[in-house]
Amino acid sequence: MEEYINAYYGGTLGIAKRYGIEKGDNDFTVANQANAFNVVYGAKVYNQLNTKSEVAKLLKKEPWTQSGWRVMTTRPVDDSGNPDFAAGTGEGLAFGDTTAPTIVKLEATLKEIVTPYEISTKAELLSDADDGLKGLSAFMRKEMADAHVFGMDEMLLADADTPAGNNLESIDRMTLTDAAAHATLTDRADIDVYGEDRSATATKAWMDAASTSHNSGTNNVALTTALLDAAIEASLTNGVNYADLIFLTGHDTYMNLQQLLTKGGDGGAATILRYDQAQGGAASQNGVLGQAGLNYDSRVGSYNGIPIFVSQHVAKDVTARIHLLDLPQLALRVAAPTTYVANDNLAITQSLTKQFALISAMELINYRFNTHASIRDLAT
Repeated sequence: MEEYINAYYGGTLGIAKRYGIEKGDNDFTVANQANAFNVVYGAKVYNQLNTKSEVAKLLKKEPWTQSGWRVMTTRPVDDSGNPDFAAGTGEGLAFGDTTAPTIVKLEATLKEIVTPYEISTKAELLSDADDGLKGLSAFMRKEMADAHVFGMDEMLLADADTPAGNNLESIDRMTLTDAAAHATLTDRADIDVYGEDRSATATKAWMDAASTSHNSGTNNVALTTALLDAAIEASLTNGVNYADLIFLTGHDTYMNLQQLLTKGGDGGAATILRYDQAQGGAASQNGVLGQAGLNYDSRVGSYNGIPIFVSQHVAKDVTARIHLLDLPQLALRVAAPTTYVANDNLAITQSLTKQFALISAMELINYRFNTHASIRDLAT
């Protein structure tokens, strides 16, 4: 090899030198011929964002055939307000006082959720040329549809301290008791829904959640199974069907719960593997999977038979709150399912842009308040 190099490049008999060809400093490299190379990015865009939206899918859907509904708020009482469900009557004696339950009307306001966007004609034309996105309209339609549902999930789990306004009502508000609202919210009135004052002083105790474990906004409550059990007990006391309950929390609290259960309850010395789904199947509601349990507990599918669902949108104090939901009592009442509309008539837009929007019309309906519960102010 050394002889070959010497023959080609060096010496009086070198082939290169014989023909006037010698090694120079102006080689053809990427560094000194940058214009000869071009990075191709391709049409695919790799999303770096968590776009999962589970809560809107988790809730049952029902058509908006009416804006209101009726609820019974008390057992039958007599004209003096005394409970008198049934009474023994002596032979030949007159019946006691007649009784009747209390029926209240509730009304929801239809919310219209809109995700608008525009695409310029130039951007659309150039996207199919050179190294563009290839099909910009289809790309934007998919990404904006994901953003639309993502936004609805954020509304459905927004902090109770934030009034809904034109947004969907929040589960965080529905699971909060009046006492906890006084202790934790900037404005206690933020607990009100459907135009109703939910305070106990307004004789609306029937609109109170079953329980809310909290520490008055001081975020140092340790997660224990006792907190979970207290929430379950409060819901059961108010007549929930056990099979209808689910837990909903965030990823961080879910991991803390997993560690708690694998250590044997509330930090006991014994290491007890606790699991509820021995075959490892994940619980499912409306096509949404809960966190799967394994044959021996490295993940928790449920607690005492109640499925655990996880969402990134659950409001946090230090770690995510826990909602115990009587799932059949919650629904998205839908007047119009998510609809894609487009205005690509430039004569109408009077600009070189095409206009698009995704529109949904619905509201979160809570048919019963006192079978939901929550746990707040959890520490790390």
